[in-house]
Amino acid sequence: MIKNWIWIFCIVFLCSCSKKDRNYPYTLQAVDSFLSYNLDSDVKIPSSVRSFMDNEGKEYLYFQNGVSPELLIYDIQNENLVKRTVFEVEGQHAIKGGFLNGFMMTDFNQIYIAGLASRELYETDTTGYIKQIRSYAETVEGYKPVCCFKDNGTFQFIDGKLYLPQSLNWQLGEDVIRESVLLCCIDTLAGDVNILPFKFPLDDHSIIRGTSASINSEYKYCYDGRRFVYSFAYMDKLMVVNPLTSEVEYKSAKSQYAGHIAPPSFQNVDSETLQRKICEYPAYGNIMYDSYNKVYYRVVYVPQEIDRDINPVSLIRSGRKQFSIIILDEQFNVIGEHLFPPYMYNPRLCFITGGKLYISTSHIMNPNYSDDILEFQMIELVRSKSSEKR
Repeated sequence: MIKNWIWIFCIVFLCSCSKKDRNYPYTLQAVDSFLSYNLDSDVKIPSSVRSFMDNEGKEYLYFQNGVSPELLIYDIQNENLVKRTVFEVEGQHAIKGGFLNGFMMTDFNQIYIAGLASRELYETDTTGYIKQIRSYAETVEGYKPVCCFKDNGTFQFIDGKLYLPQSLNWQLGEDVIRESVLLCCIDTLAGDVNILPFKFPLDDHSIIRGTSASINSEYKYCYDGRRFVYSFAYMDKLMVVNPLTSEVEYKSAKSQYAGHIAPPSFQNVDSETLQRKICEYPAYGNIMYDSYNKVYYRVVYVPQEIDRDINPVSLIRSGRKQFSIIILDEQFNVIGEHLFPPYMYNPRLCFITGGKLYISTSHIMNPNYSDDILEFQMIELVRSKSSEKR
């Protein structure tokens, strides 16, 4: 055990030292500017946040209240709560079984929610009235998608088609890796449901049914207006797919702080030990596209040792101990990477507005943490000092 931590410490130390030799032209800089959203006593700190812009160019932040069938909508700049919508889970106008993570808003009149009880997509609005229900139980190719409940990223609308992220499909048995798809789409005009020919870029031996080894398949994705960009938790490369041409590319986006990326072993360990390993092992997190600056931000959880008295599940929900963010240009060249201080930010909660990245300071180990406030700090993309000297 001691040797393992010596090895991890050496990786972190060498990677930190190597940063001096990497004169990236850009870095990230925290600014003394914050956005704070007051939470009622019955509202939980969310596990993810999303945003949308209305027809007048006003931006809103929205998120689910824990696992409750409720969405909260805030005016991003005014920091005011605009709407709380509770959806029925029983009855005629109900989202059967509730929902978890599988939702998106395009405006106050168009909300799309994937129910948990069945593979159905509910079209609704901020009144909670169910306008239409679309089934995605089976595609025209005969594929049976899985329910959308993981926090992979929001749904995407492209030319009247709604794209839904998919996770491993255990219905496929031994073909779970070879046949599980990453995306299915619903044609909202014709009503057809199709799959896209994109599969998980994983080895069959890395996934074992009924174990926590499926964390190897975890990913986040974003849409840059042309392509879906996938950041898998334990893969250095980004997977870039074009939904129109079905072209797939892999782009190198390795962190200088992460060392060797591999999922923790699940063999002969209890759930808490595995959760602690997840906290301590390096992995990749969120991927975001900044259309104003034309850059991508990729979150990297760097290898860390955590104290034994820290609850690992709570720490995972708060974005672990420490992370960095890789900056990539539109050609996916790494143009910067910034290491953030430990126990200060929650990179699971972040959004981009007006060319500025906002990362939540609502981390349970942050001395200013409060259950009553969801706070974000502005992070600016700036030229690095080393590049300015040249």
